[in-house]
Amino acid sequence: MISAFWNGILGGLMLAILVGPVFFALMQTTIEKGFFHGVFLALGIVMSDTLYFFLCYLGISQVVDNPKMEAYLAFGGGIIMVVFGLVYIFKPIASKGVKQRHEEASKTTMAREVVKGFLLNGINPGVLIFWIGIIATISATPSGSTREGMLVFALGILTTVFTTDILKAYLANKLSRLVTPKFMRMMNRMVGSGLFAFGIYLFFRAFEEGIWTL
Repeated sequence: MISAFWNGILGGLMLAILVGPVFFALMQTTIEKGFFHGVFLALGIVMSDTLYFFLCYLGISQVVDNPKMEAYLAFGGGIIMVVFGLVYIFKPIASKGVKQRHEEASKTTMAREVVKGFLLNGINPGVLIFWIGIIATISATPSGSTREGMLVFALGILTTVFTTDILKAYLANKLSRLVTPKFMRMMNRMVGSGLFAFGIYLFFRAFEEGIWTL
């Protein structure tokens, strides 16, 4: 069991160092709204990872692991990514100090950040494919061939991902004191452009998989 947990930690570290739209959204949210908003965004991220793990663990991967289903996932994810991207690109940034921005953001509900993190991570078909690959790989090892070993391995991954996301939010919060409104506008546009571009990429993936074919 211990070896399964440590293998999970290593897998979580590999996942944590990947830089993608979710990473930049986490940094942007923390800088603009404060540390706890970043933590709740990270909570939404790990919740979507947990859901995908259990779906794959229960055998749903056999249903979704086909080109047609991947095409539908990519198309739906592309729509949401493009919408998020446009919101970030055109989001106005007031000329306020970091303290005032954080105080105003503290009045908003944290549940919104959880939902945003869940959607941003969950709509990425690559996350589902990652968990399908993880389940298949760990099942072939002695430590993961049992149900308990599989669960312990997943716990190691999820714990590591959540911990490193909190660390990213902490570091981003420290940097927020050096951030100007001009920098925030630039960062919003960078994050928005990245999300928009990733959404377009998902559209291409959907068409390549033949989403319109019967």
